[in-house]
Amino acid sequence: MTSITRRGLGLVAAGAALGLPGIARAQGITMNLGHVLSATSAYQVIFERFKELAAQRTNGRVTVNIQGGGAAGNEGRLIQSLRTGVIDGAFVGGSSLETVVRDYRVLSLPYIFDDHPQANRVLQGPIGEELLKELEPLGMMGLGFGAIFERNIAGRRAIRTPADLQGLKIRVLQTPGFVEAYRVLGTQPTPMAYGEVFLALQNGVVDALEISNDAVVADRFVEVIQHYALTKVHQSTTVFAVSGARFRALPADVQATLRTAAKEAIQHGLAAHDRLNVEGLAAVRARGVAVTEPDLEPFKVIARRSYDTILAEAPNGRAWVERINAAKARA
Repeated sequence: MTSITRRGLGLVAAGAALGLPGIARAQGITMNLGHVLSATSAYQVIFERFKELAAQRTNGRVTVNIQGGGAAGNEGRLIQSLRTGVIDGAFVGGSSLETVVRDYRVLSLPYIFDDHPQANRVLQGPIGEELLKELEPLGMMGLGFGAIFERNIAGRRAIRTPADLQGLKIRVLQTPGFVEAYRVLGTQPTPMAYGEVFLALQNGVVDALEISNDAVVADRFVEVIQHYALTKVHQSTTVFAVSGARFRALPADVQATLRTAAKEAIQHGLAAHDRLNVEGLAAVRARGVAVTEPDLEPFKVIARRSYDTILAEAPNGRAWVERINAAKARA
């Protein structure tokens, strides 16, 4: 069994040049996939299902190794590894991809989607497929959008109106869309490494963080918060991406099989994430945390003032907003 190493890629290329597909087909194929989340996350669920399907449908020709929990590096490193062919595939956040795919800033616009079911419907359709093509000039290929993480506000203060956000020191994802949205909403957005947030919140360095229902429980933030507000400011996207060079070097039949396996695995993972989302919110309530469901319209009016700044460096940002809005109307 050989990995898709540089030597392996050379053998595949040589076989193709000589018109000998049997050389590629005879090689066992190992795919190394990475992600940064836990063994119970939607990322892991999707990759485990993909691993099963890949083995079954290629009669054991493809073996998948999964490196979770950041073992293959943080998301910035994973993206670089995909672009340079160091790793075969990874799950990465759409917000992390903004650094290299500037039009992906549209996915970090506050309230671009109403909720995560709507975001899933749009991104699992033609709009999602077209957005994935944006990865190809940058050395990557997208096999699909994964779970959508609906981001709410967890902290020490009840949030019922935009006035309650004024001066709030809140940890946000380190991406222009998140920072600008929360700045416009009147908070003090504070990017920091995720691993530092628990102690920062416990010690009062920050007042709150924006986070998803499943993570607020899985990562124990329920132990240090008193309030959880369903503000739904962002629907944080995730992408199953592969190295363009490595994937194209595979036999055509294997590529087709893996694309289908990825789509089926993602659907399996979406259902699992929906359960985690519901269970997470129930667990927050069960721990005695006060949950508020504010009227979102006043938040939306203010947050959307951030659009011009967020889209300033997205070459086709406005066009993508129009297309997403049209897709939402159809979804």
